[in-house]
Amino acid sequence: MKIENKSIYHQHNEIDENIQKKAEGIRIRRRNRSILLIMAILIILSILNMLSVGFYKEDLFSVKKHILIMGVALGTALVPAVMSYQVYKKPFMKGMLFLLSIGILIFIIIGPKSIVKTVNGASGWINLGITTVQPAEILKIPFIILLANVLAKGEEKNLPAKTVVFNSALIFGIFAILICRQNDLGTVIHYGAIYIFMLFLTRIDKKIITGTVAIGGILAAAGSYFIVNYGDKIDGGYKVERIKIFLEGLITDKYIGNADIGYQVGQSLLAFGNGGLLGRSYGNGVQKYNYLPEIHTDFIMALFGEEMGFIGVILVIVLFFTLYNLIVETGISCKNSFGRYLALGVGGYIISQFLINIFVALGLLPVFGIPMPVFSYGGSSLITIFAGIGIVININKSMFDKKQNKMYN
Repeated sequence: MKIENKSIYHQHNEIDENIQKKAEGIRIRRRNRSILLIMAILIILSILNMLSVGFYKEDLFSVKKHILIMGVALGTALVPAVMSYQVYKKPFMKGMLFLLSIGILIFIIIGPKSIVKTVNGASGWINLGITTVQPAEILKIPFIILLANVLAKGEEKNLPAKTVVFNSALIFGIFAILICRQNDLGTVIHYGAIYIFMLFLTRIDKKIITGTVAIGGILAAAGSYFIVNYGDKIDGGYKVERIKIFLEGLITDKYIGNADIGYQVGQSLLAFGNGGLLGRSYGNGVQKYNYLPEIHTDFIMALFGEEMGFIGVILVIVLFFTLYNLIVETGISCKNSFGRYLALGVGGYIISQFLINIFVALGLLPVFGIPMPVFSYGGSSLITIFAGIGIVININKSMFDKKQNKMYN
């Protein structure tokens, strides 16, 4: 009698377990579908926004190129979406990604000027003839993969916190120094944001992480004070002036009417202000009439805010934060520590780039030249974003496959 009761008990447990697994499988599939749906909406909004610029300038070639690059990026995303993310954990792959990344960054520094192109003062572009690519943008994915490996190894082998922080900081430091040599401060800051985001999500004592970040914050504050008071004496060129104008613009109206460094931000703020609550309606933006330079790249959201208003901007913010939450949920759900940090790294990468771009457009950060994810014109950023999404899709898919195998084996 006891044996039968025990058997029935185990059968009930097995049934409950299968129900839970099926429910979790459904959640995983819905998560992937939701990610793809949000990306589809963002792509549509991006193309419509670019069309608004293209029709005014009668530059439909750029619009067609943007759509073509979008298609290439979608094709690129299929590779990491299909290939198991566990491949990036193999020693050979880690070594190859590290050496290849460092080799490319060094080539940009020492390469011939006929191949290495300078854009807006930063020499971080490689001329391929038919197009140009920005390796520092594309290498954000290898950077996240390398960091995820270090953080996962520290967790799996229970390494001391200081060792994990040192090893991860070493990777960031190497990338940061080489990108700094390209005169691309904005990209370095974005790499730093990704690194801090991933570090905060580890199981390392938050006192150690907070202390490290606090030291960086103190140094940044000291540097800001020095630039505001002695910026004219620093031989830092355009970037120092940008930071100086930004710091002064926080407490004055120096952005508005400034004919040089602060002009872009001033016009961007006017665009958002002109948009009001509901916007001037699609296609009726004024800033695209050559008032705001780089409106199709770094300041693309200024046009969107002017034409679609506060409501439109809020919609985009909701979409990006929903996408971010879905990616973070993927990371938290992943039982594999490497997969968890990899997904969280991609989430941090996308949301930090989005926030930096928005803050720059609103005058809350200096102009760094960081593109708006999905929206901005440019292939390097689009390919990188879509590759990151492909990795997240694969992590979700691998969890679903494991649930299915456990249920039917």
